[in-house]
Amino acid sequence: MKLLAWDTSSKVGALAAIEWDPSSKEGWAGVRLVSEWTLNVDATHSERLMWAIHHLLESARWKLDEVDLFGVGVGPGSFTGLRIGVTTARTLAHTLKKPLLGVSSLAALARPLALSLGRSRAGSEALARTVVVACTDACKGELFSLVGSARAIGDCVTMAEGDEPGLWKRGVSEEVLSPGDLVQLVKKKLAQGKRDAHWTVVGDGRNRYVESWKCLPAAKELKVSQPFPNHVQGRYVALLAWEASQAGLARHALKVHPRYLRASDAELKLKAGLLPPGPSRFGTS
Repeated sequence: MKLLAWDTSSKVGALAAIEWDPSSKEGWAGVRLVSEWTLNVDATHSERLMWAIHHLLESARWKLDEVDLFGVGVGPGSFTGLRIGVTTARTLAHTLKKPLLGVSSLAALARPLALSLGRSRAGSEALARTVVVACTDACKGELFSLVGSARAIGDCVTMAEGDEPGLWKRGVSEEVLSPGDLVQLVKKKLAQGKRDAHWTVVGDGRNRYVESWKCLPAAKELKVSQPFPNHVQGRYVALLAWEASQAGLARHALKVHPRYLRASDAELKLKAGLLPPGPSRFGTS
């Protein structure tokens, strides 16, 4: 089976191609990373995404119609980036009549750290309880934030029953918050834990509001040396999509949508009656 996945929730585009034998019982060990690309986009993803997909397929020596499943990061993140990434995934999957798997961009961002902490042999219980925060700049003085224990995020495939499928398990929350509200949420999570509970942050939101993070207990901060902690890596988007496929969460392409978490400026202005009426298709008299 071949899976092609990408994420365009930020200026850094992440793409990966993986394959596996569906009859294998090896789990992750049976999944092979065939190709992976990271794009630093100075313009827009509309100029680079299809180019990157083309070259990713060439490097994997795959043809587009050989792809069995598509995966895409549905956000939260840049409105424009998400529209481009998700629309491209919907179009290709729908045209080729292939399933599509939408996964949380923030879960993919947090995944490498969460897996490392959740499966640590030294003090595994304490590390598994570490509060992991993945956050990116949402502008307007807010952050797109995912918060949960390392173990919960490491097991991230599905949400609690009744929620949108394919994102994470119970105990992990995803919201758009002010830096102050996010800090208060982390404090609450720490208070619910035991004395050895710690916290750690990944994502560019860590550097966006530096003063806010100083309100958290410095002695409980777990400083982890992790390469490339501020952007999504394609292999983890693909891994989440693979896990979602194993859980039976593949969807018809047109049922997968971006996860914005808040309304755009245009929507707010339209609802408030601040936008002029659009031109009539019948013309004016």
